[in-house]
Amino acid sequence: MKTATFFIRTIIGLLLVLVSLAYFFNLMPDLSSSGDFKAFQLGLISAVYLMPMVKTVELLCGISFITGKYVTLSNIMVLPVSINILFINFFLNPNGIPLAIFVFSGNLFLIYSYWKNYKSLFKA
Repeated sequence: MKTATFFIRTIIGLLLVLVSLAYFFNLMPDLSSSGDFKAFQLGLISAVYLMPMVKTVELLCGISFITGKYVTLSNIMVLPVSINILFINFFLNPNGIPLAIFVFSGNLFLIYSYWKNYKSLFKA
């Protein structure tokens, strides 16, 4: 279990760091999109603060996953992001579903792996 946790944590951490750095340094070309997905992207860009905030959360959580520090907090912080990645790809961009499922299920796996740290949140 420890090996799987380390592997999933590291892969998701690297993915989050690389995607956020690519956003901040414009390392990836703009993907061609059309229809509803393009309208959604334009809306995200119009809300000037939203994408930098999301990418900052991704960067911090990715660094946390790679270093193994504050993973419990990072799992909770990145959960809404991974849910949105899943829903955006499911409803608007079906080509990205496999990666979105990996990120979301990996996040759920890490929450399960660190469940002992969350138990006190659910006690009355």
